[in-house]
Amino acid sequence: MKRAWIFTLVAALALMSLVALPVWAQAPFYEGKTITIVIGGTGGSLIVAAQIVGHHLGKYIPGKPAVIVQPMPGAAHLVATNHAYNVAKPDGLTLLATNPNVAIAQLTKVDAVRFDMRKFEWLGSSGSDGVALAIRADLPYKTWDELKKADKELVVGTTGPGSNAHDFPLLLKEFAGAKFKLVSGYPTNAEVLLALERKEVDVWAALATTIKLAADRGAVRPLVRGRVAIPGFEQLPVDEELATNPIGKAIMGIRAAPQAIGRAFAVTPGTPADRVKVLREALAKVVKDKELLDEAKKAKIGFGYISPDEVLKTFSNLLEQPPDVQREMVKYIKFGS
Repeated sequence: MKRAWIFTLVAALALMSLVALPVWAQAPFYEGKTITIVIGGTGGSLIVAAQIVGHHLGKYIPGKPAVIVQPMPGAAHLVATNHAYNVAKPDGLTLLATNPNVAIAQLTKVDAVRFDMRKFEWLGSSGSDGVALAIRADLPYKTWDELKKADKELVVGTTGPGSNAHDFPLLLKEFAGAKFKLVSGYPTNAEVLLALERKEVDVWAALATTIKLAADRGAVRPLVRGRVAIPGFEQLPVDEELATNPIGKAIMGIRAAPQAIGRAFAVTPGTPADRVKVLREALAKVVKDKELLDEAKKAKIGFGYISPDEVLKTFSNLLEQPPDVQREMVKYIKFGS
C-alpha cells in the first residue's frame, strides 16, 4: 500500500513537471540575453515607436531579456529587411521593426529584394499610421475643393519616388485633379518641412503623425488624408474617395495598404514556434502597458495592437493584384527612398 502511494506521488510530480515545461524552458533561453530590434531608418516616428516598444518589451518575456534598437539604414529599409530574412539567426533574438512600404518593392519586383513578406514570422503590429497632405498655413486654401480650384500650380516638395512625400501627391495629381508640380530630391521629410517654412514649396505629404506635429505648432494646414485616420484627422477627405476612375482608386488602395499594416514586427522564417508564440504574446501585452502608453503620449504617437494574422492577410492581399492594375501601378508607384 505504501509502495503504491509512493508510485502515485512520483507519477503526479512527473506529470506536473511536464505541464510546466514550456514556461520553464523559455526563461533559461532568454534570461541574460539581448534581443536586437533592427530597423532601416535613423529618424522619424517609425524608429521612435520601435524604441518605445524596446523600452518595455523585455518585461513581458520570460527571463526578462535586455532589448536594444539597432538602426540599419540603407536602400529605403531593404538592407534591414534582407538582413532579418536572410542573415539573422532564426533564434528569436533578432526582431525586424518593419517599414511596410518594402512590400511595394516586392510587388514591383525591385532587384534588391531578397525576401517574401508572406514568409516572415509576424508578431503583430504596434499600430497603424496614415498619410496626410498639408499646405503652408499662410496659403488661402481651407479645403480640398478650394485647393483643387487654385488658379496656379502648387509646388510639392518630395524626397523622391517611392516615398509618401512623393507618391501621395502624385496620385492626387494624376487621379483627383490636383494642380501640383512635384520637386523631388530633398534628403529627408525634415528638409521638406524646412523648405515649406521658407516658402520654397507649398505642399508637403508625410506620415500623418509627422504632419500633425507640424500642424499642432501652426506650420501647416492638413487637407487630405489616406485610408487610416489618426485622432484629429478623421474629418479630412480620403484620397481614395477623391479618385475619378477605378484604376486610380485601386492604385491609391495599394499605396494605402502598408499604412494599414503600420509598425509591424517580425522574426526570421524558421524561428522555433515556441519562441514565436512567446514574442507574439509579449507584443500583444506591451502595447497596452501603461508606462509605454505614457511614453507614447509624450511622443505623440498612437499605439494599438494589430494581430499577426491581420498583418499577414494585408500583406498577402497587397501582393496579389490583378494584371491590369499592376500594369498601371508601376507608372505611378516606384519603390525608393
